[in-house]
Amino acid sequence: MRVGFIDRSLLIYTSMLAISPGDTEIILSEADSGSADSNLGFFSRPYRINYKGKELMLKRYSPISNYAIVSSILENHDRYISALGRIGIRIPDTIIEAKKTKGKYQIFILQEAFSKADMFRTKFETSDARDLPDLCRLIYDDVVKFISNKERPVEMGFHPTLRNYALQNGSLFFFDTFPPMLMSQAELNRIVVRMSPYGSFFRHLIPVSRINMVTNEYYNTEKMFTGITGSCCRLRPEQADAILKFSIGYINNSDCPGSMKEKITGMLASPPQLPGLWTFFRKLSGNTGKPNIRNLPKGNAGA
Repeated sequence: MRVGFIDRSLLIYTSMLAISPGDTEIILSEADSGSADSNLGFFSRPYRINYKGKELMLKRYSPISNYAIVSSILENHDRYISALGRIGIRIPDTIIEAKKTKGKYQIFILQEAFSKADMFRTKFETSDARDLPDLCRLIYDDVVKFISNKERPVEMGFHPTLRNYALQNGSLFFFDTFPPMLMSQAELNRIVVRMSPYGSFFRHLIPVSRINMVTNEYYNTEKMFTGITGSCCRLRPEQADAILKFSIGYINNSDCPGSMKEKITGMLASPPQLPGLWTFFRKLSGNTGKPNIRNLPKGNAGA
């Protein structure tokens, strides 16, 4: 066991990242003098680190004193990545560890970095309108893959939103692995509240049961699809009508059960909205996500 680190000798998921204990210490210290690479996260702000010629992303999470919770998250993370890999979801090489400092344990993740140009959200915002259906299809296909191939009866969540993906050399990569979701929704809700960077204020303000308004999108198949569609519409409001039409066509031509198709297409009559609690979380964390679309832009429908 390294001094200050939780013993990770019994890894379930093996990363190809060759990071030594000394490397980790240097990377963590370098991040202290750097600036965040993105402000889209709720639990952490990722830092881009260039170390020994390799671009890495470092994500650090709020320290907590409960060893059992931290250890459980680390093991669940390993199992979650392995489970997603068996489903066919591509994930960049990733390491998760925890370091004990001043009586508390801080979880951190090191991950192979993607260029900002490879971020799926950036590609969707800047691509020609003719390319948007193909970009939508890539993520919808990942949802279908998840639904069709996930192991049953294991409870497992998944959050396939645009900001959690990168597109590199034609291959789609899902990189947001925290919190790991190889657990029930109720268990995840407790982790969300416990690992919130806003401490007791957040825990007293938001009842755990209300977190369902956010995490439903991770467990409810219909809301997975509509969550993606809503993100697409918010990023390209001038193309919202065309995005909705394509999405309805995709669902109707998919292998989803008929009852599911009816639910999803009914929810796509207008641009899906983020719930109020979700937008509250974004404001609380300084997240710069796009606003809900209340009305389709006039004169641009289907353009």
